[in-house]
Amino acid sequence: MPAEIKEIQEAKKEGVNFLFQNNIVQIKGNEKVEKLELIKTELIKKDGESRLVPVNIEGSNYEINTDYVVMALGSIVSDDVLKLGLTINKYGNIYINDNYQSSNPKVFAGGDLAGCKGTIAWAARSGREAAKHIKNFICNK
Repeated sequence: MPAEIKEIQEAKKEGVNFLFQNNIVQIKGNEKVEKLELIKTELIKKDGESRLVPVNIEGSNYEINTDYVVMALGSIVSDDVLKLGLTINKYGNIYINDNYQSSNPKVFAGGDLAGCKGTIAWAARSGREAAKHIKNFICNK
């Protein structure tokens, strides 16, 4: 996702580590998220494709410790989200309350999935607000 230099610098000051060209293999943990298993990727131009696509590098799996995962799922609600048992509103978006929590209070949503206005700016704002509420949720536990 594109970002301005100022945004990257601020994120680094807050302790954000950027891991590029990785895919999530597995989310691990018993009662909560504890680790992520990742695999490194390389960009390869496949026959008939006009752009580079990420391909997993076999044997490059590794794990990192983590407390939570924020998933970017795309602009429409997929069937996988429905399997989580989340309530969907009449427009087909995930229902959220004023704190950006879904019908499962441990699952937050924003942007396109929550039916925010369909621009990048509104999605970014919604994501930022959801992140604030996630932080409050975690810190108040």
